[in-house]
Amino acid sequence: MDKKVLKERFDSLTNYLPENIKNLLMGLNSELKASVQEIRLRAGRPLTITMGSSQFFVCKSGTYMLPRADSLYVTAADLSDCFLKLCKHSVYSHNSELCEGYISLEGGHRAGICGKVVTKNGKIETIRDISSINLRIAKEIPHSADEILRHYNGGGILICGGPGTGKTTLLRDICRQLASGKVDGFKKVAVIDSRGEIAAVSGGIPNTDMGSTADIITGVDKAKGIEMALRTLFPDVIAFDELGDMSEVSAVTQSFNSGVTVITTAHIGSFNDLIKRPTVSSLLKTGAIEWVVLCRRGFTFKIKNINELEAFKKELAVL
Repeated sequence: MDKKVLKERFDSLTNYLPENIKNLLMGLNSELKASVQEIRLRAGRPLTITMGSSQFFVCKSGTYMLPRADSLYVTAADLSDCFLKLCKHSVYSHNSELCEGYISLEGGHRAGICGKVVTKNGKIETIRDISSINLRIAKEIPHSADEILRHYNGGGILICGGPGTGKTTLLRDICRQLASGKVDGFKKVAVIDSRGEIAAVSGGIPNTDMGSTADIITGVDKAKGIEMALRTLFPDVIAFDELGDMSEVSAVTQSFNSGVTVITTAHIGSFNDLIKRPTVSSLLKTGAIEWVVLCRRGFTFKIKNINELEAFKKELAVL
């Protein structure tokens, strides 16, 4: 993505911050802004920015480095102000997202929310007494999936990796290229964007480039979204982020049995870990996945066809 665009995305995210913090961050140089991935606010602790795998602490002078005496410390009032701006002063309207620990923002950004989880009858009702907020900057990297698609000759794809390794970025670009006629003609791609991170739809229009033949379903859980797509959109491909529970595996099985290709992601640290998560091993047992992509820090990744994972196949056979 162009550095100018990355800088503009950083600037747009500062509108959710208290004025003192916004003014400080707006004063950072453009090159730095383009490299920031996260802005973290923690009550009573220094303002932090994330670049790659490193954390930096912003000082009152507008520099960034390891903590020192003049680091800007975030107050409880700063967090309250930021939280209300994120909710557009209507906490109730965002409560369903809060129960999942996040708030979706325009442009595909997302705020992770930490605080006291309030439950009733075993169910999460809301989060209050906010203690920290993580503002994650949405980034598109066109053609980031080129290497994957050079290997690709059809079949489902599972993109694995730890947090912040680029899984969603790759998923988005695969969808874009499939829906732009880059791989064996234009594919009808149904994107189940439960958290608004893939397409960043606002007013019905995606804020990210999803190609010409992608359909986006938002505001519904992934299993239900897959069911809706199968019944109404007749897609060639169904894509969604972060494989969760067994209901999603069941929905993927239904898709596979209907002749629809599935592309999804999962939090997995290595190829050997594939069998350690019941949902992932169950997904692979369905036969819906042909390719596994393992992402690592620094936006590097390895691609393997499922038939190459011999050790996995032997262990899977006895599960």
